[in-house]
Amino acid sequence: MTVTVEHGSEPWPVRIRGPRGEVLGAGMLIDERQILTCAHVVAGASDDPHAAPTGPIGIDLVGQPGSPHMSARVLPGCWVPPTDEGGGDVALLELSRPMSPGPYAPLRRMRLWDRHVVVRGFPDTLEQGLYVRARLAGPSGTRRERVQMDAATTGPQISPGFSGAAVVDDITRTVVGMVVSTYRDSHDAPPVGAGASPASGLSWMIPVETILHHLPRLGDLVPGTPSVDRGFLAANHLPVDPAVARQITDLFTRQLDANVLIVVTVHSESASAAAVRRAAVRSSRELRPTAAPTVADDRADVPPVGSIDLAVDVTGRATEAVSQRIAEWTGAADDTAGGHAAALPPRSSIIDNIDEAGDPETLLSDVVMPLVDQAATRDLRVLLTFRGEALGLRLALLARRVATLAATEAAAERAYRAVAPLVADPPPVPSRSTRLRIRLTALRAMADPSARADRLASTERAIDRAVREAEAVRRRLVAMEADWSELRGRLDGFLAMAVDHGLDEDAALSPLYRRAYEQLTGGACDLTAAAAAVHRYADAVRHGVGVRSAGGVS
Repeated sequence: MTVTVEHGSEPWPVRIRGPRGEVLGAGMLIDERQILTCAHVVAGASDDPHAAPTGPIGIDLVGQPGSPHMSARVLPGCWVPPTDEGGGDVALLELSRPMSPGPYAPLRRMRLWDRHVVVRGFPDTLEQGLYVRARLAGPSGTRRERVQMDAATTGPQISPGFSGAAVVDDITRTVVGMVVSTYRDSHDAPPVGAGASPASGLSWMIPVETILHHLPRLGDLVPGTPSVDRGFLAANHLPVDPAVARQITDLFTRQLDANVLIVVTVHSESASAAAVRRAAVRSSRELRPTAAPTVADDRADVPPVGSIDLAVDVTGRATEAVSQRIAEWTGAADDTAGGHAAALPPRSSIIDNIDEAGDPETLLSDVVMPLVDQAATRDLRVLLTFRGEALGLRLALLARRVATLAATEAAAERAYRAVAPLVADPPPVPSRSTRLRIRLTALRAMADPSARADRLASTERAIDRAVREAEAVRRRLVAMEADWSELRGRLDGFLAMAVDHGLDEDAALSPLYRRAYEQLTGGACDLTAAAAAVHRYADAVRHGVGVRSAGGVS
């Protein structure tokens, strides 16, 4: 069971010192003897920066009463140096004597995009530590082992001295990673608190799953399961269907024009099933092969590390268990207030063997369909696999997607009617739902299994494409209306400024305002021309106000 504490009272942060007492960085106490930190942090205590230090390392237990000082050593086989490709850089230390019982740093695997986090580090000028807020942005590095963090405020930023610090999720209060570097991890880094430079707000962390890949001995300290179910590890030596492998990779690298891909694997020993399993495992930060990367790992038919957020094998599992699995991984299960976390599904996921679940129909209606419903609007990537043709399940899913398409087209049509009188050349709204509904009806009546299988697959692709395109048109129409409204608001705002400064009757300004106003309100306008006209008027108002303020004549 994970034990968390209130922010600011964590007993597990540590400060790591060099041989001359200088602060090297941070770390975290993960049990009564072990400290997790970055390899490059403890390398500062070594005569050879490319080797683990053999002597004692100074540790300040800043989370404990009185911040007692102790020593620690690098555990054998637990120093993984950083690589040129942005990998590794983890180390595990052992204290000279055990600490009193925890709580210790609550390491946790979970969704790593668009989450707000808190970090405590020890920059040179603030030895007692500094708290900084950031937002997790996305995978980074050649091997995608790390996750980029963007500054959440314009105040203090993550800077040198934060390496090895725990990255704490703001909602769950669990540790989801460890700071590894900043954009300018050097002596000329911006001073703490200086957020003007973009570089000062950019940093990276090593996710817990990557840490477990390099230090699997920590697995017992991390509750829950990897983002990829361990069942995907089975029999990955089998031949892989290259066409299916390429489709899966294109889906998760966003090169396939689809949000939802359906694959029929037939049986567990098939080449298609092997392709699904290999994609899941190779994308896992934790479960991917431990051997050194080879040219084969960069093939176009293998998804990059971290490109699949969650892969769940639902064989024999109850719907409630699958739903809970997803909720725990996304953090929605912790968000008792029903806020932001609960609204964010996995960005990319595999739901494997749907027709072999404990209750396939309920799983489809309660878990799969709600996920698929959001695929186009949130730009998700979802791979659904079935062992057999699963005609009833797939037709039910098709019917749901046709209904989603009809609703999306209706929303796009409403957006079109709102924007057409205002803006020239709005994109036409596609109308495919009726035709695809007729196609679905024909599918239900088909008797030839072979012809039906081909027609079913092509209809699934057609509906996915239609939903995707309808949503894109709806978004474009909404954006056009928003652009027009923003221009109209700017024009009104600068008119008010002109009036406030006595410029409303200015001979030079009046025609500029009139042209901009007519551009926006004289029928369907050219947004580019209207924007230019508003911009000219705004510049003229600013100039006139400046002249008036300087005591001149406008």
